[in-house]
Amino acid sequence: MRRTLFIYLLIGVTVFALVFALSTRLSAQNNQHIMEAEKELQALFDTINISIDDNERVVWGNNFSEKLLRALTLDGSFDYPFSLLPNLSKVTSSDERVRIYTWNIPLHSGMNKFYGIVQLHPATSDSLIVIDLTDQFELISHPTLEILPPEKWYGAIYYQAIRQETLHGQVFYTLLGWRGENMLMTSRLIDILTISPSGGILFGKMVFCDYDENRPVRIIFHYNANVTMSLRYEEQGMVTSKKWNSRRKEFTYTTENAWLIVCDRLVPSNPEMEGQFEYYLPAGDVMDGFLFKEGCWKFIKEIDARNPDEK
Repeated sequence: MRRTLFIYLLIGVTVFALVFALSTRLSAQNNQHIMEAEKELQALFDTINISIDDNERVVWGNNFSEKLLRALTLDGSFDYPFSLLPNLSKVTSSDERVRIYTWNIPLHSGMNKFYGIVQLHPATSDSLIVIDLTDQFELISHPTLEILPPEKWYGAIYYQAIRQETLHGQVFYTLLGWRGENMLMTSRLIDILTISPSGGILFGKMVFCDYDENRPVRIIFHYNANVTMSLRYEEQGMVTSKKWNSRRKEFTYTTENAWLIVCDRLVPSNPEMEGQFEYYLPAGDVMDGFLFKEGCWKFIKEIDARNPDEK
């Protein structure tokens, strides 16, 4: 009996060792393939950068996108750093279920060609879902009001992805991004990514509860291309109340730490330029923000934000 158990145990250990060795070998082969693809992609980026013809740059850019799309179907690509491609923005959600790759090709005309790929790692499967994004911003009549499929993407470079849930438990991802419009105007945006049970994706969702009466599905800030606007998701010590101290002749503040999307207030450089966004600049001394509460992003005008240790 003991001998039989020993034989079964030996067989089990042997099978496990063989499976582990095979898995390790396959993983190493996949990593080798990804590394080779990365070197090819790096060479393509170099070719794009030295090209002086816009049509040629777009052709090479499309070629880069196709090669990256194939590389992202390989096992191990979800965690691969792609460190040889510094111009490729790689944003991973906190739950490690979504990774978004975005990049742009500046054209000599002053415009930009944007590219993107969404990589999904479902919780119920080890297989990856890879979705190509097609920038079609010129076909989007109402960019703040339209929910968009991946083939009609409002192109941008994403740099933060925030996982949130509605009151009904639906998970969505808030994306902060940048878009260079032209030589005169630049944009920052807050977009929303939702994923269906089947792995389909959409951009835009009505979760900005009180931003304006139109109930936008994404927020877009347009401003002068020669300045910089701040748009970050960060922890702030937000003032919740202030009380006048008659003895000290000053206000005493009470703060509460909270995670907010904080942004510069944009204003026209001249009142006569109202609505001409290429003349909009950060106010400098006023910050607005969005606080996630009760399943949606609530707009906070004129945030009194300060370091958490300030009193």
